[in-house]
Amino acid sequence: MKRVVFFRLVCLVAVAATLVVPAASQDVHGRYTIAHDYRPSSSLTKTGWLSDYYPALLGTPGDSKVYYFEGKKPGGTLFVGGGTHPNEIAGIMAAVVFLENLALEAGRVIVVPNLNNSAVSHLDTEPEQPAFTTRGPDWIRLDSPSGTRFFKYGSRCTHPAHQLVADPESGYVHPDSSEDPLPAWEFRNLNRAYPGRTDSGLTQKIAYAVMMLLKKEKVTIAFDYHEADMGGRLANMVVAHPKNISYAASAVMDIEFDHGLELKLEPSNLEFRGLSHREWGSGSDALSFLTESPHPGMSADATDETDVVNDPRSTLGTRVALHVTVTESVVRAYNEANPKLAIRFSGLPSYEDLVERGVGPFLQ
Repeated sequence: MKRVVFFRLVCLVAVAATLVVPAASQDVHGRYTIAHDYRPSSSLTKTGWLSDYYPALLGTPGDSKVYYFEGKKPGGTLFVGGGTHPNEIAGIMAAVVFLENLALEAGRVIVVPNLNNSAVSHLDTEPEQPAFTTRGPDWIRLDSPSGTRFFKYGSRCTHPAHQLVADPESGYVHPDSSEDPLPAWEFRNLNRAYPGRTDSGLTQKIAYAVMMLLKKEKVTIAFDYHEADMGGRLANMVVAHPKNISYAASAVMDIEFDHGLELKLEPSNLEFRGLSHREWGSGSDALSFLTESPHPGMSADATDETDVVNDPRSTLGTRVALHVTVTESVVRAYNEANPKLAIRFSGLPSYEDLVERGVGPFLQ
């Protein structure tokens, strides 16, 4: 009996050794980051870091890799951001689909799969935010043509130990807002922190770095990928800054006609401060958008056993397809209106392929 148990343990160790899960590390420059397994397409021009735009992030858990693609012809610049809330895993994976498949012909594309890398480092355990706690695993695993791949699942907010400034006891109020206080933990929510500050917590510094990126790189179109409660108002939503809502309206109509997917459209509320689509659009020249896919891990009946990849009510492939397709449709509408500043790319899987086959087959 002991020999059988020992043999089983040896087999488990051998199997585990073949499934290498990335871990936290520091590179030679002192950057602290999760060693994400991302494999950019051959169109990649260079890589950088958020700390390139705000050096105080260097060596902190808030630093994150930035990937740059540049076409042979000039044009506009598309920014794709996932992982504002790393428990909204389809946002990260939509950015990864761009990263690993993009073939760029004109203009530039900048991809940041993990906008808040600190929030990747832990799972939601705060009892004061149950309405926003997304059930899920530490990692998701996907089968790709090259074998099993692992991707980090995280929390909605910056890790409290990384913030270095305590959550405000009286609740969080954005410095430019006259609204009533939000729950204190919203102080660590990147999507309440824009345009950011350099004299506050890590979350506000990350937001400042992202704003500096948008400005310095003269971003033309900017997307922030999110997920929402399947039965909630935000599910299947496109939010657009008022200055560019016509592009979103065109995309929503095209997607319903082409794919039968009905999306809701809403303009940014300019009175509610801190959100990416509102602050990116008002604080830079970028045309800013936010997309929300319906996440089964955020449903009222979600448990730790909810399958955030294969749940038939809303598979990961279906959710990633929403983000990718809205982005493509908005860029297409923009290109028609601005042919001399067009952003032209190919190589991404179609909406139908992602829905039918999932994300794994389209990874490296």
